[in-house]
Amino acid sequence: MKTRVLFLCTLLLTLSIVAAAKANTKDEAELKALVQQMGSAQMAFDVKQLDSLLTEDYIEISPLGEFDPREKVLGFYAPEMKPPGGKMPGSLDFSEYSIRVYGKTAVVIVKETFTLPPADGKPSSSRSLRVMFVCRREKTGWKAASAQYTGIRPKQPAVAPKPN
Repeated sequence: MKTRVLFLCTLLLTLSIVAAAKANTKDEAELKALVQQMGSAQMAFDVKQLDSLLTEDYIEISPLGEFDPREKVLGFYAPEMKPPGGKMPGSLDFSEYSIRVYGKTAVVIVKETFTLPPADGKPSSSRSLRVMFVCRREKTGWKAASAQYTGIRPKQPAVAPKPN
């Protein structure tokens, strides 16, 4: 009898661990997709798509350190603000994800690298930001509740020591 109870407890514990791991994997995939969709919407100045990805109370700290409420963020991507060609030139890549899920809330930290194509005889150039998203699971899925963009200083060439 004791063996059977111990076996059942072990089985239940194992099943709950497996279920939690599957849930975390699903959440992580959905959160990565949210970040990618936000980046794509920003690059394309797709304000309608961006609007659907943000919570009603979304706030952002811009790369310049400005506090931007949802309306200001959406206004930046308004159709009349689109650059020539209808979207941002270049590409946007995401790497170095750190995702922590706390029930219906998640914190996603990611490295975002924007690469401009070569232009006017200049080679392509890249700039990276570290972005922290606070996300909330709503009835329709994960949405971004806030973001903070922080510039990553480009690596500086080593400076040779001055001779004495």
